[in-house]
Amino acid sequence: MPRGQKICSKCSTANGPRSFVCKNCNQQFSFKPKSKEQKNTKIIRKFDWKELEKGDRIKVSGGPYFVVHGEFVPMGYRGRFVVESVDAQGIRAWGIDRQYGFAHIYMGKDIQNRDTGVWKVKHKIVKLKRKDQVNTKELATA
Repeated sequence: MPRGQKICSKCSTANGPRSFVCKNCNQQFSFKPKSKEQKNTKIIRKFDWKELEKGDRIKVSGGPYFVVHGEFVPMGYRGRFVVESVDAQGIRAWGIDRQYGFAHIYMGKDIQNRDTGVWKVKHKIVKLKRKDQVNTKELATA
């Protein structure tokens, strides 16, 4: 089988990797079903993190890092969180999946701590909201 091809289980015809149906016999290919959360969640990328409220769900990546002998060591949080509160330097939140427990997600200015050498950099965040709760104003800005 050539690389990047799908083989139809009914007629054994090679099809493109992104095809939904066989080009020869119109047999539908099966795909992994989406989870209930993936079907019902809207990702909002453009928002002000200072306006987050208790109970909002966010997805976090990036953040502080350390460089030792030219090697990048990430030290920030990753995963999904539920917001508890917001302060001047970041977001206080509870972890949902990979990060359990309480976390302070840094959102302040980019600085380097002279004592430890850790670069404090803003985390990248997106807001997760149920599709039935998203209003038309938020959809226009997303």
